[in-house]
Amino acid sequence: MTRPQPERPVVDTGPRTGPGDALVLDIGGDIGALILYADEDLVGEEIDLTPVGEHCHHGIHTAVRRRRAAGRDLICGVYPELQAGRYTVWGLDHTPLAVVEIHGGQVTELEGGACRGQRSAAQVV
Repeated sequence: MTRPQPERPVVDTGPRTGPGDALVLDIGGDIGALILYADEDLVGEEIDLTPVGEHCHHGIHTAVRRRRAAGRDLICGVYPELQAGRYTVWGLDHTPLAVVEIHGGQVTELEGGACRGQRSAAQVV
């Protein structure tokens, strides 16, 4: 029996120039979005999100990427279409990083830093 090959890491070529990234957030009604800001060394990492009360699993996740907006680079993961409700954001060590409230028609922002475990630096902005 052959073992599946591990996923290849994301290669980020560094800061870009030019116009901002195109990103569509499908929000409205009972659908909102989350932007998770993270440290630069996390580019390519995937961050999991679950409804509060569920254990950590890979059902809702996004990759941390370098994005260009308003003439500057941002390091973030974007969850563009989330049902309104409370979610646990899981750190890379599979411990809760934060709980966020998603509201329909709104974008919630979270400063996640190193995205490891619950810490005071993880805050909704």
